[in-house]
Amino acid sequence: MKVVAVFGSPHKNGPSATIANEVLRGAREAGHEVVEYHLNDLNVKGCQACGTCKKNKVDCIVQDDLAPYWKDLHECGALVLAAPNYCSQVSGPMITYMNRHYCLITADGVRVHPGIKLVGVFAQGAKDRYESAEKAYDWFLKDFQNRDMVLHAKIVHTSADSLEADGEIMQNAYAAGKSL
Repeated sequence: MKVVAVFGSPHKNGPSATIANEVLRGAREAGHEVVEYHLNDLNVKGCQACGTCKKNKVDCIVQDDLAPYWKDLHECGALVLAAPNYCSQVSGPMITYMNRHYCLITADGVRVHPGIKLVGVFAQGAKDRYESAEKAYDWFLKDFQNRDMVLHAKIVHTSADSLEADGEIMQNAYAAGKSL
């Protein structure tokens, strides 16, 4: 199975990326193919509200570095999304990325195969998980669930949580990837 991972942090060794990489390690060890997209390294534009996707029932036509992603998305069985928390919300690049999925819903329904497993990995600087951040993570994931994806795991890291290999979060991340 193909697993697509989208990283929304500018820090490739930051908490959300570190945890997501552990999910991917589990996926690879389970025999899955992994394709990664690091938004900070890509030229990704926001939705242009051109309506071409709705009118022609096609993927987003914006020509940027996200163009190859659409083929991978249609082929994948799992989507791993990793984002830091900025100002009580997922990072801006991840929201821009999320908005580009507007093309997947038409009057006839969803244009991506149902049942793609969804793993959300979020990291916040606060020591305690707090309600507004949880609502933001759930809101973000719900947009993908509205496209017939199925939540497989949601992992939230706080600054009080260990990123050691034998720590609970890292073990949960590996298990989430292994069980895809």
